[in-house]
Amino acid sequence: MRKEVIGRATLYCGDSRDLISELTGVDVIITDPPYGIGFEYNEYQDTEDSLCDLIEELIIPLINKFERAVITPGNTNLHRYPKPAWTGAWTWDTTTARGFYGWSQWQPILMYGKDPASGFGSHNGILRSDRIHFSGGQADIEGSAGEIHTCPKPVKFMTRLVARFTTEADCVFDPFLGSGTTGVATSKLGREFIGCEIDPAYFDIACRRIEQAQRQLDMFIN
Repeated sequence: MRKEVIGRATLYCGDSRDLISELTGVDVIITDPPYGIGFEYNEYQDTEDSLCDLIEELIIPLINKFERAVITPGNTNLHRYPKPAWTGAWTWDTTTARGFYGWSQWQPILMYGKDPASGFGSHNGILRSDRIHFSGGQADIEGSAGEIHTCPKPVKFMTRLVARFTTEADCVFDPFLGSGTTGVATSKLGREFIGCEIDPAYFDIACRRIEQAQRQLDMFIN
């Protein structure tokens, strides 16, 4: 399995299922898995059966091992996942995504384990809420992520998600690294990060984006 270390990020190119037994030091899983709805990926068949295999062979073992997890599973196969401690939502105002009942203006956020925040104020500058809302839309997707990857998450959203559900001392693991958006968000926030991606093309994009994010952070600190 190929391994790259970029600042506080350790990245693996391979199947995350091969990492489970040796993975240590992780405080929270934050990830956006495939949705099982037929998206076209280079190294993965995005079917419901494939998703069920990933949940059984990867996601459930990771939750059992590390307890804390924050997962954005998409809407269609939400019921395939184990019962979370709580279900939150990512919401937006624009009509850019379609669902079975018209325009879809939300996606679920599954939360497992204990909330790292307490009280009813803010945590890392984010309101301690179970909703992340963007009044102008779903938040922007960077061109470097969307040019090749089928379904990248916006950096603005992932940054707020990581800030809301981590502390400065946390090590974040993303078993579905994709184009590296979670790693970019953790870099912006100064978190330690471990990511794994099975597709070499996506992995190379993730390495470049995370390296750039960490370089920008270093320049800001200097």
